[in-house]
Amino acid sequence: MKKYKAAHFLFLYMFFCALLLVFFSFSVQASTLFPKKTVYFGVNMGGGSTEWRYLVDSQHVDPATPKHVSEGGPSWGLVVGYDVSKNFELEAQYMQFANANITFNSISTYSYPELHGATSIISRTDAISVSARFLAQLGHSHLRAFAAIGPGLVQRVDALAKTKSAVAPYMSGGLVYSFTRHWMLESGFQYYTGFGRSSLHPVRYFIPFVWDAYGRLAYQL
Repeated sequence: MKKYKAAHFLFLYMFFCALLLVFFSFSVQASTLFPKKTVYFGVNMGGGSTEWRYLVDSQHVDPATPKHVSEGGPSWGLVVGYDVSKNFELEAQYMQFANANITFNSISTYSYPELHGATSIISRTDAISVSARFLAQLGHSHLRAFAAIGPGLVQRVDALAKTKSAVAPYMSGGLVYSFTRHWMLESGFQYYTGFGRSSLHPVRYFIPFVWDAYGRLAYQL
């Protein structure tokens, strides 16, 4: 719960910082800050979670499903994008999320021999996305709101994975503040859709849904 609160606090902090900064920018010619046909690079830092909890058996009846999951925590990523115009960008992104600790019943070793007698595994999740970003300037300020959508590739790494990755929709939204011609600060929320299927051993084929709230510092050439 503390990890969720930290992620939400970071998102709200970045959001309100951007709102405060906009009051100092109405007197500036913001159009000069949004060049077109340029490349930008950025680093994301935030907090979020995978969604392994969808597989948890609250009744502890099925030995093939987890009985408890501990997940959520810091996330980070790298970004490269291309400004087509001040209202449209193309962006590629890599994100790594906090590991999930997945705990099974003691009899689950019969369902998953790969556990070798252990009752828990650590699962790592990362993701790649390519998205189209649509931006709208707020008044005559340095601030723009954005929404993005595109394909994402979510990958998991652990001992039980048979399905190791899945292509699924990606979406995000937030605010971008341009301090200068080159430097930008962004706060946003993003979501990667996962994958699951009906199976006697659902853990083998599950790709977690993933979300995070993040802050980004980017440099535009």
